[in-house]
Amino acid sequence: MTLRNAIFQVHWFLGITAGLVLALVGATGAMLSFEDEILKAINPGVMTVEPKGQPMSPRDLVERVRAQAGEDRIQSLTLSSDPADAAKVGFAARKDAPKGPMGRPPRGETRMVDPYTGALLAKPRGEAFFSFTMKLHRWLVADKVGKQIVGFSTVVLVFFCLSGIYLRWPRRWMSPRAWLALDWRQKGRNFLWHLHSIVGTWVLVAYLVMALTGLTWSYEWYRNGLNALAGVPTKQEAGGKAGLGGRKGKQEGKSAQPIGETSPAEPDVALTWGAFNAAAPAWSTATMQWPRDGGPVQFRYLDLHPTHERASNSLEVDPTSLLVRKHERYDDKPLGQRLAGSYFALHRGSYFGTVGVVLFMLASLLMPLFAITGWMLYLDRRRKQHAARALSRQQPASAAQTGRDTVLIAFASQTGSAEQLAWQTAAVLREAGLAVDVRLLGKLQPDQLLDYRRALFVVSTFGDGEAPDNGRAFVRRMRAGAPPLACLQHAVLALGDTQYENYCTFGRELDHWLHHAGAQPLFDRVEVDAGDNGALRHWQHHVGLLAGRTDLPDWSTPSYRPWRLVERRQINAGSPGGPAFHLALAPNTAADLNWQAGDIAEIGPRHGADDVARWLDAAGFTADAPVRHGEATTTLGERLAASRLPDPAAAASQSAQAVADALQPLPHREYSIASLPADGSLQLLVRRMRHNDGRLGSGSGWLTEHAAIGTDIDLRIRSNPSFHAPTDARPVLLIGNGTGLAGLRAVLKARIAAGHHRNWLLFGERSRPHDRHYGDELDAWLASGQLQHLDLTFSRDQPGPGDAPRHYVQHLLAEHGTRLRDWLADGAAVYVCGSLEGMAPAVDAVLREVVGEETLETMATDGRYRRDVY
Repeated sequence: MTLRNAIFQVHWFLGITAGLVLALVGATGAMLSFEDEILKAINPGVMTVEPKGQPMSPRDLVERVRAQAGEDRIQSLTLSSDPADAAKVGFAARKDAPKGPMGRPPRGETRMVDPYTGALLAKPRGEAFFSFTMKLHRWLVADKVGKQIVGFSTVVLVFFCLSGIYLRWPRRWMSPRAWLALDWRQKGRNFLWHLHSIVGTWVLVAYLVMALTGLTWSYEWYRNGLNALAGVPTKQEAGGKAGLGGRKGKQEGKSAQPIGETSPAEPDVALTWGAFNAAAPAWSTATMQWPRDGGPVQFRYLDLHPTHERASNSLEVDPTSLLVRKHERYDDKPLGQRLAGSYFALHRGSYFGTVGVVLFMLASLLMPLFAITGWMLYLDRRRKQHAARALSRQQPASAAQTGRDTVLIAFASQTGSAEQLAWQTAAVLREAGLAVDVRLLGKLQPDQLLDYRRALFVVSTFGDGEAPDNGRAFVRRMRAGAPPLACLQHAVLALGDTQYENYCTFGRELDHWLHHAGAQPLFDRVEVDAGDNGALRHWQHHVGLLAGRTDLPDWSTPSYRPWRLVERRQINAGSPGGPAFHLALAPNTAADLNWQAGDIAEIGPRHGADDVARWLDAAGFTADAPVRHGEATTTLGERLAASRLPDPAAAASQSAQAVADALQPLPHREYSIASLPADGSLQLLVRRMRHNDGRLGSGSGWLTEHAAIGTDIDLRIRSNPSFHAPTDARPVLLIGNGTGLAGLRAVLKARIAAGHHRNWLLFGERSRPHDRHYGDELDAWLASGQLQHLDLTFSRDQPGPGDAPRHYVQHLLAEHGTRLRDWLADGAAVYVCGSLEGMAPAVDAVLREVVGEETLETMATDGRYRRDVY
């Protein structure tokens, strides 16, 4: 398939899918183009008034409105220099006001006011219609799901513009007629293609402007990136109010303070407005925002002849001294910042004046044309292809062949255990729809690995660290020479027994050989001591992720113990990443406070009560229906909470007991323990995760939201010797990111408790103000000398991609190469905990560059290079 054909296939596929969304978005966008003008035209006496001499002073106007508003608290006042315009008053949200779309804080009511009498006017007609149209335009009236659909479709619009130009690039590309002239003599399919491509060229620039600005309301990271490119100050980004697109900053949340909570100090309206008029005597519209939390009174105003409706200036007045604290004029800002403050005006076209609004409206109205012509072209092509297939007989499809998309599972087993696990692994992948080829390792040639992109090896160690009999032939071939395997991703499940000196030697040797040949790990090698079920569940967990499935039942259910959730607090409020929580769990018996730094907590997750209630309602059961489970009697609701929920339609015809008997337990979730038994509780650092459909992850959702404080959590501690802290006084480097700090914190605590203070922590997260987890604790250790070096980096606090690459923990490590060499020369051990994707391989690459491949492999063999990555 050529590049052009590939681009065409993607273009038409997205056109018949996302193109339908874009047609709706375009039509609604056109309807919103002249919203203000239409509302003003159909609401005389509400949005416009009859001038009656001099308007009331701002203070008198506010007092008159207060007399009519009762308990409603005023939080903003908007006046116009046009004597025919009504004033506008914004009220704080009532305490019982419902939340806004997508869980946003409630917003208060905005009312029009007669500036000559102070009378509150009726609500404008048509306002509800345009509000619904806006919701349809921005998120399909489907909250977060709709927002993501619209956001993706907007990205697709950019692709349509660029790929469309590429696909229709004319031979006479220098001729304007070839680009822009419609030929009405074209007929049938040719005319449809001609109409699609020529009109698309007409609106290309408008669509690119609409799409590139519209994405600022779909994706926060995109808006932040544009702001960084435009030179918008970071403080302004963090503290600014949201624009019409809906970026929610700190001040927006406070502006929706419900009535009945602590109210801000009341400014003197007359004096404050007088101070504003003295600093900005000429304006067309001005809005006074009541102060929040003892802050200044804020004014936003437009000049008498503004460039566009969002070319606003801002001014802050101290309500006590009446001094102007800050005065920012739109025209005085650099071009980049003016553009960043004009996203809406650019999106609407008003940045280019009334002509721009009209042209952008027409371009939006034409959006359905592309969906219609695209579908007609697709159906025509499909009809012809179907006719062609009917005329020719295809040979019967042959049996599925091995190929690069097939996952190779190779096993070497002396007793049959590895072979059994290989077939169990294959069953997991096949259930997820992946093609699998299970092969005996001894029958493989090393160069046959080039036929696969992914390979899993399940091998045991036999005798004195040797391969099993049915794997030795492969060992001879592999030692003779290795083909370049840079395109292969691999994982190794090594079976062994720590009672023997050469524990998992063959699995380690195979893993090292694959690495030296250039193969990339799918995840770190999993070593199983004497059939340890915990380690096998760890392998199954990774295999499930590889298959895109996190709901597969465990091969063996952990023997959980009840631990009481005693503490939960979010430690990264405001972070650009997902919410992260510090959790503490206490055992019911003190004997359970028994683990080592580096061990893993296996959690038995449960569904939220609402999820179970919805299933029960759909299936027609009650939660308190009694069922037998083992030797005990429980309820159906209790069993469902800890199980994979079956299809409610299929379960509806069964008895409650039959449903309970068929239930499979939810698979466990694993988290690094962040504390020591001496702390008196088992502590975790858990980030709340969501599926693509918005559902909370089963483990993180249970721990961070569904489980109430005091709830018993099913938990089992799994020993993880490969990450246990060293017992001697050697130096230790601790490297990680994100929630990987949990395991590093436990190792560091163990070192300090043992009196070993030559410790060095390198840690990366997103934002220093929000993601400096356990910062006070780390600072105290650093100040006391228990932690000798603390090096942190925060990727989101740095310039965006347009200025320089982001700085991550691997860059931090490379910058300290001299100290790294010195510490390693002193016998330091390196501990890495965090994400396998990105951080772990990048840190590994730095270490290999500094100390060399062989030295790092020796360190790993000697237990001086340990990783707990996921």
